[in-house]
Amino acid sequence: MEIQADPNQVRDNRGFTERALGDPVNLQPSRSQCMSQTQDQREANKRAAHQVYDVWDGGDIEALDDIITEDVVFHGPEPVGTVHGREAYKDNLRMIRAGFPDLSFEAHDVVAEGDTVMANCTFGGTHNGELMGIEPTGTSVEVRWFGSYRFDDGELVEVTGLPDLFGAFLQVGAIDPPGSPSTTEAENKEIARTYAQEVISEGNLALIDELFADDYVEYNSALPEPIQGPEGVKEYVTTLRSAVPDIDCVVEDLIAEGDMVVRRDQATGTHEGGFMGVEATGKAVVEGHHIHRIEDGQFVESWAQNDVMGLLMQLGAVEPPGE
Repeated sequence: MEIQADPNQVRDNRGFTERALGDPVNLQPSRSQCMSQTQDQREANKRAAHQVYDVWDGGDIEALDDIITEDVVFHGPEPVGTVHGREAYKDNLRMIRAGFPDLSFEAHDVVAEGDTVMANCTFGGTHNGELMGIEPTGTSVEVRWFGSYRFDDGELVEVTGLPDLFGAFLQVGAIDPPGSPSTTEAENKEIARTYAQEVISEGNLALIDELFADDYVEYNSALPEPIQGPEGVKEYVTTLRSAVPDIDCVVEDLIAEGDMVVRRDQATGTHEGGFMGVEATGKAVVEGHHIHRIEDGQFVESWAQNDVMGLLMQLGAVEPPGE
């Protein structure tokens, strides 16, 4: 059967259909129509993303069933990794909300193009529950969260989330900053006290190898050359205790910050042997100030300032100036 063309319509090679007495009609969507459709898609995806944020902020986890697909994929940072499926995604959120029962989630900048929405968010809450093996600390935490969300026909199909886990773990004290001391300030103070009491006062030289690093250096104002390494410390303590066998090094003040410990002590004892060229006198009292730097539980560097003038005057080696 022969199909007759409508005499009132003529199609030319430009894709237009003309009516005999009418203007050309463009059968392709106009640029403004395409822009409108694109903008509509962007806004629809943004609204869907905000629904996800509302769930994180409000805690109505079951509401995710209407927003994300059953086989959604979530890509998280280590140690979270990649999570597959809606229920696994919901379990991840339950875990976070268990650690931070008052969890808040706020989106600041939301940018969309095509099927993807990316957002800059703030995650906040109080660490009042166990989280990833970390016991509750009661610490208030606030960290940044960057997320990428891909939608298909209005449903969330893929998420890439990058929360600042490093910042969160730092805030709750679960990790130490890179380069931070490997021992606590309290432990460093105890190391300094052990040296004064057990090594100098009690003469336990065996502890020196444990307490001092191989490349240890001490700058002591009473000595012409620095003390170097554990063997140098042993030689110094041996000489000191030979001169004052009953030396008692009493720690008066001990403060610490980071890897630094400051020790102020007063050493008393009986001067029974030669010391600094002075023969035995039978008496000795000296005050000293020491700054120690400790790494990995060992002294690595020290600066010592002792009241040498006062000591030599007590020993009768020098006279006070002007006398």
